[in-house]
Amino acid sequence: MLFDHIPENLFSILASANKKLYIEALFVLRKAFKIELVIRRTDLIAMLIDSLETSIRQADFTEEGEDLQEDVGDISGKAHLLLRRLRETGWLEIEYEKNSYDENVTVPDYAIKIINLLFDLSIDERKEYNSYVFATYSALKNTEENQDYLYQALSTAYRNTVQLLDELKSLFNNIKRYHMKITDELGVNDLLEEHFDVYKEKIIDQVYYPLKTIDSVPRFKNSIIMILNEWVLKESPMQEIIAQGIRSRIYVNEEQGREDVLTKINYIVEAYENIDELISNIDNKHMDYTNVSIDKIRYLLNSDRSIKGKLVYFLKRTEQGKVIRLLTDYVEFYQHTYVDEQSMYPKMKRSKKKEGQPMKIAVYEKDERQMDDFLKDVRKQYGTKRIDDFIVQKFGDGKMFTTADVKIETSEEFILFMLGTIRGTEKGARYKVIFKEHVVECNGYRLPFVVFQRKEGK
Repeated sequence: MLFDHIPENLFSILASANKKLYIEALFVLRKAFKIELVIRRTDLIAMLIDSLETSIRQADFTEEGEDLQEDVGDISGKAHLLLRRLRETGWLEIEYEKNSYDENVTVPDYAIKIINLLFDLSIDERKEYNSYVFATYSALKNTEENQDYLYQALSTAYRNTVQLLDELKSLFNNIKRYHMKITDELGVNDLLEEHFDVYKEKIIDQVYYPLKTIDSVPRFKNSIIMILNEWVLKESPMQEIIAQGIRSRIYVNEEQGREDVLTKINYIVEAYENIDELISNIDNKHMDYTNVSIDKIRYLLNSDRSIKGKLVYFLKRTEQGKVIRLLTDYVEFYQHTYVDEQSMYPKMKRSKKKEGQPMKIAVYEKDERQMDDFLKDVRKQYGTKRIDDFIVQKFGDGKMFTTADVKIETSEEFILFMLGTIRGTEKGARYKVIFKEHVVECNGYRLPFVVFQRKEGK
């Protein structure tokens, strides 16, 4: 039985009011076990105070029992009480050094196994499925050069295969557990958090994605099966494995050894022959979960299951006579109308959007009369006298000026200047214009280089 190997009150600290503190203390004990061969009691007390000072100060041990009612007011007293409690429940033992009263802490084998398990459960460690496959292949492959470790290689391959299958089955069941959560009464935000924050982080990113992207299973599967089948077909490897097991006093006789070796080989071969089916079942479970999760989110987004939503659903269908009759019979629903200032207006009906005709592309032909019409409109605003006065003013006392001499300040002056260049080509103008090839810049305006000359007698 289990309690023939562990104390009966071992797990009592995990049910106490200070269970979180006890768990943290066990993890400190685990750390000391990892780094020290001999754990001194004084050093362990110091580690507890250093790591859990705040938690120890806030701990209340008054409910721990009458036998623990002692002066534990200071942090050192509470740390000693904590260590004493772990000793009484069987998580650690105290022994004295030889020829000394110094106390050392020892951790029983069952305790360190359970502490390691609790520590693994408390962290999100990435599962390395592919390491089990590679370790199995490496152990079996190395026996080609060293036949003295055939039994150890088989045992290693068997343990890794057992762990691989356990981890894959755990993955399958974990997906099923998330699948079952979808049936709970969760809202949209809860489902989104469960899917993207929890499931994606713990299952997809840490477990499923590495399993599907690293090719160790298909790469080493056939080689593992071939090596083990060769061992069975050849009698010499089997005899050597059995002999090594007998020398290590694992097997009593050859018959027991052969049965155990064949059992392990058959287990490994059968596991790798069926591993593709197991991974396929995991794929299907993952797809089912994803589809159900998305469908549930879509359903919740598109429906309102509240009383308000149901009433709105029925009221939108009050034009149907059957709906009116059902509401009248079961919920005392009555339809009524009233007259107000809007009653004389016809009810607005929404028109259905129809497919329209594309706009025709208009093709415009050049018409010389358009320019003449434009100039006529311009002349109505800017008469000949106004244009001539503007240009003549630019001459001053001289007989000639150019575009470079003109200073354009406003849009009005720009228009008059351009009209002046056109006016200079007419016979009745008091000046004439000569156009050059280049242009000049004037206050942001680009002007053609034009020479204005006053006509004689004008």
